[in-house]
Amino acid sequence: MRIFKAIPLLLAACLLWSTTVQALTLRIGAGDPENSEMGVVGNTFKKFIEEKTKGKVKVECFYSASLGDETECLRNVQKGSLPITIAGIVNLVPFENRLGILTLPYLFANLDEVVTGTNGAPADLLNSYAISAGFRILTWTYTDFRYISNSKHPITKLEDIRGLRFRVPQSVAMIQTYRAFGAIPSTIAWNMTFKALEHDLVDGQCCDYASFKGMKFFEAGQKFLTEIHYTFQLQPLVLSERVYAKMPLEMQKIVVDAGKYAQEESLKYHSTMSEIAKRELVAKGLQIVQLSDE
Repeated sequence: MRIFKAIPLLLAACLLWSTTVQALTLRIGAGDPENSEMGVVGNTFKKFIEEKTKGKVKVECFYSASLGDETECLRNVQKGSLPITIAGIVNLVPFENRLGILTLPYLFANLDEVVTGTNGAPADLLNSYAISAGFRILTWTYTDFRYISNSKHPITKLEDIRGLRFRVPQSVAMIQTYRAFGAIPSTIAWNMTFKALEHDLVDGQCCDYASFKGMKFFEAGQKFLTEIHYTFQLQPLVLSERVYAKMPLEMQKIVVDAGKYAQEESLKYHSTMSEIAKRELVAKGLQIVQLSDE
């Protein structure tokens, strides 16, 4: 008899789950264009979720800061008005200072160390920091080291950096690093960097090869690039903790699994596309040098 009484409740639960899934649309805001690591992560995340839910959950990706710059998107994710965003770790730090450890200069020597530091127990600890600030990290986007480019001259030793003006994100660690280099840091929003370079408001910037190519910085006069390894650019995909808390358990598992899958694809993309982007930029005339006294 109890079994028969429970049947209506089970049917109601199933109906609620079905209705919730059908009504759910997840928007993702990203600062970089679609032909970048952010595009790989966003589109992979979208494909995984839509396939797992058989199209009941829709994911809409908005690239090139079309929903606002990274800080604005993070603020909206924290409030819950935007479900998901992909942003540079330096822009997440103002919301949770403890994540600033990832922006310290020379924290990682190579990609293997980066992967180790963002998986397993270290990842759980970092995510606990993010959750306390209203974010849940689903994916670590492995971009690359932040190489330094400029329009003036090749930088082959630290002395060559002195006096040059560089666009940097709003990161205390990076601002202090550039001042220690003898450069003049200027905090400019990522989506405004091309115009700042084009109009000679700054002499250079720092990013990986794929982002350099995607943002078309060579066309903004960035002719020289130095492979320096002072910081690795991590760009986490974060879900609003408020949005996550309202999801059914089944949906929570799907978004977590989607994040893990997107992270794997990000690592594959980095391993292949970084070198391809580098070769294409060299073919266009970008001069690449090493730092002799790093």
